[in-house]
Amino acid sequence: MVKISADQVDKLLEDISSIKSVLSKNKPVLKQLLLPTHFRVISFISGASIIVLAAVYYYLLLRYDYYYGIPEGIRQLLIGIIAAIYILTVVLKRILWVRSVKRLDKRYTFGAIVKIIYTHQLVHIWVPILTTIIFFTGYFAYMDQERYIIPTISIGLGILYNSIGGMTRLWQYLIIGYWFIVTGVMTVVFAEVSALVFLALSPGCGLLFFAFMSGESDQDNVGE
Repeated sequence: MVKISADQVDKLLEDISSIKSVLSKNKPVLKQLLLPTHFRVISFISGASIIVLAAVYYYLLLRYDYYYGIPEGIRQLLIGIIAAIYILTVVLKRILWVRSVKRLDKRYTFGAIVKIIYTHQLVHIWVPILTTIIFFTGYFAYMDQERYIIPTISIGLGILYNSIGGMTRLWQYLIIGYWFIVTGVMTVVFAEVSALVFLALSPGCGLLFFAFMSGESDQDNVGE
């Protein structure tokens, strides 16, 4: 049996204390970077876009009975609109996020923000979840089971938001995280309801609620 000396125990305790110190120093920084107010505009745009597009597709399916019954020109136009909105949100997220964070500390750049977040332990939660979402989204699309893409994305987003809320103690993430999870499960349970209704209800309304709950007052509690 290997004997552990008192010096080794002391060294181990010092290492643990050092790790805890680093994590505790990173938490306020992480909380600064992930304040809901930074994502208020982009969440509103994303949520509103999802709801409007879900309503448009719902109307078209009622009129033309099935997806491929919709005129090809309209289908291509809607796909183009979706792609344009996605690109717009990605660009706006980078611009607005950096601009908002710079109001707290002018030294932050996009590269510095990404480095801080993705070298933190949250990356070990985000990467597996995002990989799982992408895999099952592709799988359900391939198997012509598009309905299950919505609960996959909603539940995955819910876990991501909860992980952020648990790490930063920002209540907005926790509330919306549980909203995504509950409404995602409802999509599977209430199979007779159109998936488009749950698309609008789950990510659509969830992102709108997140935008409405996000305010400047969060910045006052960054150091907590």
